[in-house]
Amino acid sequence: MNILALGAHPDDIEYGCGGTLLTAVANKHKVYLGVMTDGSATTNTNRIAEQEKAAALMGASDIFWGGFQDTHLEQNRALITSIEGMLKKASPDIVFVNAPNDAHQDHQALASSAITACRYIGRVLFYHDYTSIDFLPDTYTDIGTTLKGKCKLLACHKSQVSKKYPTGLDILESVNALAAYYGFMAKVRYAEAFKPLRYLMSIT
Repeated sequence: MNILALGAHPDDIEYGCGGTLLTAVANKHKVYLGVMTDGSATTNTNRIAEQEKAAALMGASDIFWGGFQDTHLEQNRALITSIEGMLKKASPDIVFVNAPNDAHQDHQALASSAITACRYIGRVLFYHDYTSIDFLPDTYTDIGTTLKGKCKLLACHKSQVSKKYPTGLDILESVNALAAYYGFMAKVRYAEAFKPLRYLMSIT
């Protein structure tokens, strides 16, 4: 099975579905990452290098870079066409992308454009990103065996993990809190949560 995970910035994918992707790689599925910007608007750190390190640790088959300017993503033909190009390269059975209702304009643009670009993809699932709003999932994956690995993936993004937010909650703390919360919802210890745009079931 081929999986394509889309993120507006380096670290979005690991935050939203890193544990699920680690499980997929462990089960011999091919994982491709599509990252739209280099995330350079708020740091002088080379976030491309951080993303490449995380992808290598994950065992991803490839990274596709959108080449768009950080904080300037727009829902338009250029972004849709870029995503369509990634779909052509990855031939995914499943696509993961951040949920559309989000406080960050780049996340909003990516999700909206992905909905259009993925119109012929049978399984498209939204993940919970750091700035998601009113996320109401109904689909979960057990990440009890990969939560520590997910945290290691995020640790590759040193510029973001070391950042202190006004809430006082750092990224790794929030990841563990969400995993425990969604684990409770899914009746396992730790989980990642998703809201399908569309999920074509296969009964075999």
